[in-house]
Amino acid sequence: MIILRTLLYTLFISLFAVTAQAQVKKDTIPAPAKDSTQKSTSNAGLKNRQNTAFKAQAAKDTTGTKAKSAKDSAALKAKPVPAKIVDSTYLSNAGIRIGLDISRFALLYFQPYRTDVTVQADVRLGQKIYGAIETGWNRTSHNTDTTYSYKGSGIYSTIGIDYDFMKKKETTEQNMLYGGIRYGIARNTYEIPFYTIKNDYWDANTQGSYPKTTITSHWIELVFGLRVEAAKNLFLGWGVREKIMLSSGADDSHPPIVIPGYGSGTKRSQFDMTYTVSYMIPLYKVKVHVPPDKKK
Repeated sequence: MIILRTLLYTLFISLFAVTAQAQVKKDTIPAPAKDSTQKSTSNAGLKNRQNTAFKAQAAKDTTGTKAKSAKDSAALKAKPVPAKIVDSTYLSNAGIRIGLDISRFALLYFQPYRTDVTVQADVRLGQKIYGAIETGWNRTSHNTDTTYSYKGSGIYSTIGIDYDFMKKKETTEQNMLYGGIRYGIARNTYEIPFYTIKNDYWDANTQGSYPKTTITSHWIELVFGLRVEAAKNLFLGWGVREKIMLSSGADDSHPPIVIPGYGSGTKRSQFDMTYTVSYMIPLYKVKVHVPPDKKK
């Protein structure tokens, strides 16, 4: 009995030892090489795919940035540049304009003892500048008063420049709004054949005469006026003038009634108005410069 029990114990211990040894061997044996290789290959492929995708995205981003930069640069270059507005120049008719001051004839109504004839002329020197000249004749005869007799006559001339302030709307427009200055000179002869001075206090009359005298006068004129082309080359215009006497050779005791072209011989300054009808004879062309319109 004891032997049988010992044998069973020995068999049980042997089985337990074999089982334990088999379990330890199973745990210590490495994994098959095929599985490790597959797993490594799988990991490497995933990593390569990730790197390829990253590089592709980076290349796409770089290409997109370069394309956008190139597009912006091309758009900047293609942006339309405003065209340079050049000044325009055209040729305008010019010549000599000759006219008659018809306001001098109206003076006959207010001062019937005087007769005046005035001829005006101007010539275009440039785009805005005109040369102006005027000449005239005067005759004064005062014989209606039994106490006074006067005779006088003479000629005068003025020369100066005008500046046109008007901005033309059309290339063919010839209208003018002008201002200018003149220098005037007159030479006239006058005499007083007789005069009578009455003295009521003494009840006496003093008679006398003044001999024929020739004088030369100088003055300047400030001019402002408007001239409109009523028909082709036919102009109507008016003007105002302030005349300032510079010197006169008249005797203060017996001054002339009228200084031709100036007016009263007793005044140091004289205001005057003119109204002219003139005609322009086209002779040449003047180059007119038109600056660009900044609004365009």
